[in-house]
Amino acid sequence: MTEAHAIQLCLKHRDPAGFEALVRQYRREAFGHALALLGNSEDAADACQTCFAKAFAAMPTLPQLDRFYPWFYRVLRNFCLNQLARRNTREREADSVQRHEETQRGATPPDLLCIQTDENQLVQRALTHLSAEHREVLCMKYFQQVRYRQIAETLGIPEGTVMSRLYHARRAFRQAFRELADTGAPSKGDAR
Repeated sequence: MTEAHAIQLCLKHRDPAGFEALVRQYRREAFGHALALLGNSEDAADACQTCFAKAFAAMPTLPQLDRFYPWFYRVLRNFCLNQLARRNTREREADSVQRHEETQRGATPPDLLCIQTDENQLVQRALTHLSAEHREVLCMKYFQQVRYRQIAETLGIPEGTVMSRLYHARRAFRQAFRELADTGAPSKGDAR
């Protein structure tokens, strides 16, 4: 079944067979993108399942859809960014509570980041210290081998913006990587 035919089945008839064909075609790509944003395979799998369900429910309300994945990716990306925001809020609250408890006990907070010697772990840790926007373009370009044009189409931005984001993302990654390698923790200026 072609993508165009599957889309039409979903738009006009809300046909699960058409949507199943789209899911089969894009589930790996969606999982890779969700994993790049969320950094956790369980969260990425949950995000994909939730977003595919949302997409199936929303498709019949669309007047037209030429290509599925660029539209779906925006749904997935927004969901993942919302999850990250919630996670960051929970982590800040937990850190605040832990610091308060340690202060009440008179204990010194332990060093939460240990220096890693394995370069792959260091790369993964450096990626987690980048903004979601930077992590997203780096993972698409270097882990998933996506071309500039496809990144631009998927994110709904011009190719020049993709190049600019990659430039800044590489700089931020190098800085975070060096700081992690040298001290075990990036500076406070790094955005998550």
